[in-house]
Amino acid sequence: MNEEPVTTPPAELLPAQIERLDSRLKQIEKIAETVESIAENGFAAATKYLESKAEKERKEAESADAQHQREIEFQDKLHKRSVAVLSLIVSAVFSLVVIAMLMGQFELVKIILGSTLAVAGGAGIAGLFKGRSK
Repeated sequence: MNEEPVTTPPAELLPAQIERLDSRLKQIEKIAETVESIAENGFAAATKYLESKAEKERKEAESADAQHQREIEFQDKLHKRSVAVLSLIVSAVFSLVVIAMLMGQFELVKIILGSTLAVAGGAGIAGLFKGRSK
């Protein structure tokens, strides 16, 4: 078979080739260090971004909870005021009716009860329509 003889480069070319290989290896090492540094910095930046995003979401959730709590407290205050006003009105009407009955003014009792019923009915109907519009 036709085998070509393996030729070895002359001895004077070997040091130049070794130098070139050495410089290429140094460049490859430098590139590898750069890639490693970039990867570490990228990972650190991504970690920092995710931590800041989690912190921001936590603060937003706390803010939303605080806003919700304030809304609940406001609605509670409004409800307490409404109950107090209605209790006062019912007490006043009851007192007027009892006083009118003690004085024997039964026509006045009818007028008080009729007008109270009319006002309460009007407020109730208005409240129904108001409730539907919300």
